[in-house]
Amino acid sequence: MKIALGEKVNYFSECPYCGTPRVNGKDYCEKCGKSLINTVENKDEISSEDQEMSLYKARQEKSTSENFKSLTGKAKWNYFKDYYLAKIIVAVIIAALLGSLIYTMAKPKPETAFYTAIVVSPFMPQALDQFEDDLNEIICTDTKKEAVYIDATYSSLVADYNSMLAYTMHMSAGEIDMVILSKDELKYQANSKALVPIKDVVSKDILDKIDDSAKYSVTPAYLQDNGAAEYGEEDVYGLNIEKYLEKINGFETSNKYCIAFTSIAPHKDKIDDVVKYFFDIK
Repeated sequence: MKIALGEKVNYFSECPYCGTPRVNGKDYCEKCGKSLINTVENKDEISSEDQEMSLYKARQEKSTSENFKSLTGKAKWNYFKDYYLAKIIVAVIIAALLGSLIYTMAKPKPETAFYTAIVVSPFMPQALDQFEDDLNEIICTDTKKEAVYIDATYSSLVADYNSMLAYTMHMSAGEIDMVILSKDELKYQANSKALVPIKDVVSKDILDKIDDSAKYSVTPAYLQDNGAAEYGEEDVYGLNIEKYLEKINGFETSNKYCIAFTSIAPHKDKIDDVVKYFFDIK
């Protein structure tokens, strides 16, 4: 404890913790290491001359480290707990947090190998994890450098403006490869020119192995500036994944879900492998 100029220290005659008599000139108990200082008083009546002279007196206080070295056995351990242990624990926690933060910031993030946007998720939580693991296995050649990205943060794009805005931003940035959505929303996406006909991205030999009942055709209607609609050609824009969902979820889904692919998919070379996975094509 630091004693300021003009303060008077009153000591316990014996240690209040273990009862050991105080050794003259000692601030700490020789046995348990606890402080023997009882009270500290301000000496208001001290003369200015005495105060001035006290500036030139060499103080005989021992530093904390010197007090620690002078103790032995249990007294040293008690002193260590009182003055060092808490500070060491706090320092270790701060160092661990800083280390974790630095590692997270410095660690290179895997490059996205395939981006799937789930507009309305048809997956149970465990099935979604399995789906992600399967895609990583069939798409990524090095999982430390590559990873699939499955974005399940979207809700119905028709009903939710914020989801629509986020989806549009990712689509405009050319990030999304595949969309999982309901059959009802497939037409809406085709109308916005966000999706491309399946035949434009899936190999013909693979597409021929998929049953026609799993192919969803849409006649897109493109809205013009004058409010009229210009119709495009009817084509297959979605592939029904009902049988796949029954297998991975373990039960039949009530809605009709399908996969579709974007017109600006950045990883078109992976689409054939993904379609083969959904329809168990060898």
